[in-house]
Amino acid sequence: MEKIRKLEIASVSALTILFLVLALLNIGSPSMPSSYWVPGSTSGDNQIIFDFDQVQQVKEVYIFLGDEKQAKFSVYGGDSSKWRLLSSYDKANYCSWEKIRLRNTSTRFLKFAFDTSESKGKIGEIVVVSGENGRIVPIRVYAEGEPDSESGDIERLIDEQDIVEVPLVQSYKYGTYFDEVYFVRTAWGYLNLEEPYEWSHPPLGKLIIAGGIACFGMNPFGWRILGVLAATAMIPVMFLFGKRMFKSAVAGLFAAFLLTFDFAHFALSRLATGEIYIALFSLIMFYFFFDYLRIVNDGDDARKAEKPLFISIVCFGLWFATKWTAAFGLAAILILLLISNLRNKRPFYSDYKIVLAGLFVSAAIYIAAYIPYMLSGTGHGLWDVVMKQFGMFGYHAWSVVGATHPFSSPWWSWPLMLKTLWLYSNTVNGSTVSTIVLMGNPAIWWGGIPALIVIAAKFLRGAVKAGVQEQDYRCPFILISFILLWIPYALITRTLFIYHFVPAVPFMIFAITYGMKELQQKVSKGKFIAVIIVILIVTAALFCLFYPVISGYPVAVEYKESLRWLDGWIF
Repeated sequence: MEKIRKLEIASVSALTILFLVLALLNIGSPSMPSSYWVPGSTSGDNQIIFDFDQVQQVKEVYIFLGDEKQAKFSVYGGDSSKWRLLSSYDKANYCSWEKIRLRNTSTRFLKFAFDTSESKGKIGEIVVVSGENGRIVPIRVYAEGEPDSESGDIERLIDEQDIVEVPLVQSYKYGTYFDEVYFVRTAWGYLNLEEPYEWSHPPLGKLIIAGGIACFGMNPFGWRILGVLAATAMIPVMFLFGKRMFKSAVAGLFAAFLLTFDFAHFALSRLATGEIYIALFSLIMFYFFFDYLRIVNDGDDARKAEKPLFISIVCFGLWFATKWTAAFGLAAILILLLISNLRNKRPFYSDYKIVLAGLFVSAAIYIAAYIPYMLSGTGHGLWDVVMKQFGMFGYHAWSVVGATHPFSSPWWSWPLMLKTLWLYSNTVNGSTVSTIVLMGNPAIWWGGIPALIVIAAKFLRGAVKAGVQEQDYRCPFILISFILLWIPYALITRTLFIYHFVPAVPFMIFAITYGMKELQQKVSKGKFIAVIIVILIVTAALFCLFYPVISGYPVAVEYKESLRWLDGWIF
C-alpha cells in the first residue's frame, strides 16, 4: 500500500467534506406527519369542514398522502347555504405532499368532500395557504352537519401544521419523488415484514434504504442519508484508485476532484434508489481488480494478488444483489483477466479457484439479501426465491418491452448527453422553480470522449506494433471496463435511462487523467499546470452554474431556461 502523506489526507478530506456538506444541504426533512386520518374511519358522511373564523383569501391547499392508496375528494368554498366547487383531486401517491390550487378564493369555510367508495388512502395533514403565501390554521374542524360535535380523529388533519414549509417550494424535501415511491415503499415494507412492492430488481438496494429508515426514521432524511454517505465514500476511493493507477497523488486528487463535481454523482446521492449503491460497489470492485492487475503485471508475488481478486468478485456479489447489470462488470473483469494471463504468459484458467470462491460468496450474499423476503407476508421458501428470479427475468425481457417514458434515452446518446432525465419540478408563482435533473458535467462527459478515443488509438497501435505483452495494461483496463459498462445496453430492448451510464463515468475520468499524464511528458511544467488548473476551474464552475437544476434549489425560470444548451435538456 502506497504511503499517504498528510497533505494528501488533508486535500482528500477537504473534497470529501465539501461534497458531504453540499449533498446534505436541503437533502430532506428529518420528520414527516405521524398521525393519519382515513376517510370512512369517522362518523358522518366524510364531508369535512375547515372553519377559519373569518373570511380568508385561500390560494392553495397542501395535502400529505401517507400511503399508496387512492385519495379522491373535492374542495368547496362558501358555506352551508351555498357551496361552490373549487377543485377536485383523484390520485394515488406514496408519502408525498400534493398541491391543490384554489384560485385565490375568499371564504370562511372550506369543505373537503371525500368519496369513501374510492378514497381509502391515509391523509397525514392538510395545510391551507393564503393569497400572501401564509399558513391559515382553522379554528375548528368538524364533519358537516355536526358543528358542535367533538372533532376526534378529524383533528389529525391539522395537528402537525409546522411540519412543512409555506409556501411549499422544495416539496422533494418533505416526501418521495421520482422512483423513490417504489424503493422507499418497498424498504418500509421490508422493515414491517410485508410483501415487497418493488420486486423487479434484487433486494439489497432497498434493504440499505431500509437500514437508513431504521436508524433515522421514516422520513426523507432517513431514506436518503445512506445514499449520500455512499456517494461521499466514493471520493476517497477514487483518490486511492487514481493514485494507484498512475502512481501519483496528484493524479489521484485530480480524479477525485472530477468525481466530486460530477452532476450525476451528486444528483443520485440525494435520490433514494439503488443506483448510487451500484456506483459504489462498481468502483470498489474495479479498484480491487486493478490492484490484482498491478501486482501480477508488475512482477510482484502472485500470491499477493489473490486477496484483491477475491474482494473484487465479492463486490460483484454486492452489486449483483442490487441489480443484475453487475453481469456487465463481471464480464469486463473476466476478459481483462484473460488478457492479463495472455500478457504474462500464464494459463488462461489461472486464479480460477479464487474466482470460484468469490462467486460462491457472491451467491451467498445474493441469497442472504432475500431473507427479509422469505420472512415477509406468510413466509417464503427458497423455491419462491428461485421462481422470483424467473419473474424478474420475464418482467425485463417481455413485460416492459415496448413501454415508453418521456425522459428515456437510447444507450448511444448517454456520453453525448443529448437527453437529460427530469426527476422533479415544482413551480411557484410562475416565476420561480425548484427542479432536479440527472445529467453529467459537460467537462467530464464530453471531455471524456476524446480522451477515450486517444486511449483506444494508443491501445490498438501498441497491440499492432508490440503485441499484448508490451502493452501498458492501464489502457485496456480503462477501455474495456468502459465499453462493457456501456455497450451491452445496446442489446437491451426495454426502456433505458441515462442513470444506467453512471458506473462507466469513473472510467471517463480515468481516461482524462491518463491523457493529462501523457500531456505532462510532452509540454513544459508551466503549461501542464495551467492546463490542469483550467480543467479544474471549468469543472467546478459548471457545477456551480448548474447547481440549482441538479439540487432543487429555487431559481428564476429564466435562469433555468438559460441552461438548456441542447433541445433534449429539459428541466
